[in-house]
Amino acid sequence: MVENKNGRRDWLAWARTGTALAPLALAFMPIAARAQSAEQQAAEATTGDIVVTAQRRSESMMSVPVAISAFSGETLANSGIANVQAIQVATPALVINNTGPNVQPFIRGVGSRLLQNGFDPSVATYIDGRYISRQTAISMDLFDVQRVEVLKGPQGVLFGRNAAAGAIRVITNEVSNKAEGMFKVGYGNYNHLSVQPMGNMPITDNFGIRIAGLTDQHDGFATNIDPRGRREWDDKNLSAVRGKARFDNGTVDANLTLSYWRQKDNAGNDTVALGPLQYHTGIVRGGTTGIGLKEVASQVTQAITKREFAGEFNLGVDLDGARLSSITSYASLKNTLSFDGDGTSAVLVDAFIHERAKTFAQEVQITSDNDGLIEWIAGAFFFKDKVGYDIFIDNGVQLFSQGHQFVETTSYAGFGQLGWKMTDHLKLVLGGRYTKDKKSVSLTPSTYMGIPTVSPSNSDETSWSKLTPTATLEYSLADTLLYAKFARGFKSGGYNYPYGGLVPVSPEVLDMYELGLKSSLFNRKVRVTLSGYYYDYKDLQVSRAATEGSAVIITQNAANARLYGVDGDLTWNVTRDLTLAGGFAWQHSEYRGYDLATAKVFRALQPGGSGPGMIDIAYDAEGQKLLRAPKFSAYASVNYAIPVGSAKVPVNIAYSYKGSYEFDFIADPSTSVLRQKAYHLVNGRIGYEPEGGKWSAGFWVNNLFKERYFDDVVASGTGFRGSYGAPRTYGADLTFNF
Repeated sequence: MVENKNGRRDWLAWARTGTALAPLALAFMPIAARAQSAEQQAAEATTGDIVVTAQRRSESMMSVPVAISAFSGETLANSGIANVQAIQVATPALVINNTGPNVQPFIRGVGSRLLQNGFDPSVATYIDGRYISRQTAISMDLFDVQRVEVLKGPQGVLFGRNAAAGAIRVITNEVSNKAEGMFKVGYGNYNHLSVQPMGNMPITDNFGIRIAGLTDQHDGFATNIDPRGRREWDDKNLSAVRGKARFDNGTVDANLTLSYWRQKDNAGNDTVALGPLQYHTGIVRGGTTGIGLKEVASQVTQAITKREFAGEFNLGVDLDGARLSSITSYASLKNTLSFDGDGTSAVLVDAFIHERAKTFAQEVQITSDNDGLIEWIAGAFFFKDKVGYDIFIDNGVQLFSQGHQFVETTSYAGFGQLGWKMTDHLKLVLGGRYTKDKKSVSLTPSTYMGIPTVSPSNSDETSWSKLTPTATLEYSLADTLLYAKFARGFKSGGYNYPYGGLVPVSPEVLDMYELGLKSSLFNRKVRVTLSGYYYDYKDLQVSRAATEGSAVIITQNAANARLYGVDGDLTWNVTRDLTLAGGFAWQHSEYRGYDLATAKVFRALQPGGSGPGMIDIAYDAEGQKLLRAPKFSAYASVNYAIPVGSAKVPVNIAYSYKGSYEFDFIADPSTSVLRQKAYHLVNGRIGYEPEGGKWSAGFWVNNLFKERYFDDVVASGTGFRGSYGAPRTYGADLTFNF
């Protein structure tokens, strides 16, 4: 392994939306009803349709009454999507921010900001069947991946942890029944080195194994201009390995997955001071800051270190008309995190976080087959999550702890869903999940290196329960599916860090009403999906900077909200070698009944003032757009495999547009830096694939036109800090298949 110098290894509008969908769907039906023959069955492979498991059974994406964006592993690679955060490039309804090690997904404007250990994310992330409970563990790279599914809207019935916003599911490749291997190596600017080996071996007719690995590293995108701190920032040094074993005798199948990854770098941690710098505490006190995305100024010397070991065991039994399944998962995560809380070389809120988490989940489910008039699924779920968490702050005078906080979450749930095929074309689906969550919290003095604790000890325990129903009416004709859906999402309550004895934050609840259309047209060469939705969102858990001069985030049940919008996707297989694809998301959102809103504005620098920085002021956000919810976003791609003799030269171009949105409330013109301007990203790839497929090569580029945008902007008591998105990167790769 290579080491670098740092040693880093209006209801009205909603009605209009709904009435607009109906005639559009009726127009599609007669077209899609033509020529239903065996020829069309053969054409299925050319539509780019993907088999998904969004309803816990394998189904065509076009037959599932869920708003879903799905991408094969090949599509992800061709679009320059190498990690979970980059999925937002190809998913207009998805925004993923990143503050250092914390990945923050928002789907249709619903998500969670920086979470300490007392809260759960609004977007649930899964790798295969394992739920990832911590934001710091979502920043995974995608290797040996079969597909990624982004499920939009509440997923409160079939998936283990209720998620108000939706779910991101990463599905990795399973053990196959043939011996095969792959070795891929790539090199690019910033000394980017990537190595991906994979081997699959069937040992017997019933048993096989698969092992895949990844090493991915590059130099920093930003250089530290303060010689006292770590020289390179926003670098990367990640290694991962995943092993799978599968047994299948036709009646019983067992699958075991073990994985380990380790990361030691400062990826996404390139913070700089923003806004009118003359009001920034760090600048006024003599500190400096980086300019643009290539510089930082910080005295922080530590890297971010994260490692996780995880396992998943799936057991399935064919019951001759039904299937019994057991899914057991475990994860142990240990993080040492560091970041510069003000973005300057002054030592004000340089923060260091120690986090340890252990998660166990057990699910049992029984699923009917797809034959007959009735299909059903029923199950039970148990989840336990234990997280220890410390934040240490260096304010330039002393290094102090805010206490060691331990939170234990225990969840029990029972769920079921039943589908009734009322006629050949009409189907009714009813389902529900009853969940009971219990959380206990204890805050005690930290024992780490004898560092003093400034927060008093506290403890508490509470529980919440909720029934989350869903109902869907489906109408299918030929290759067109129409559906009307209601679903409720529930996100558990929680505790802030440090826990000060206050009443815990209550759960948030989202009710969704959705109309959807999915249709395959013109001999299944064109695939169209369209959905219109209305959200009634109650008791939002809104996060913001807590107090002056602090790096701490506080979360409150601040508001109710409503959202409505339309999103859709289109894929056109023009020829066997040329495919055009695109998608869009339009949304209106607004806070309603905002009771506890506060915002950050600059404090005046004047005689008698208390100094530079910012203070909390009362701010009524009712009627304002939700944070991190762009009004319009879009995506388009061209994939053309050019024949050159017996070989092919695949050319892939992907374009992504994200509309403007606010990172936090803008209560004064001087805080306009909290608005992310609309931005455009273009990624491209050109390759060479000779006949036989034994090897291939390619050249790729991401952010071709050097677009500047932010991964995140944060308001705190000292001022504003921000982290830039990645610059233009490019490179080449070579793949051998054997």
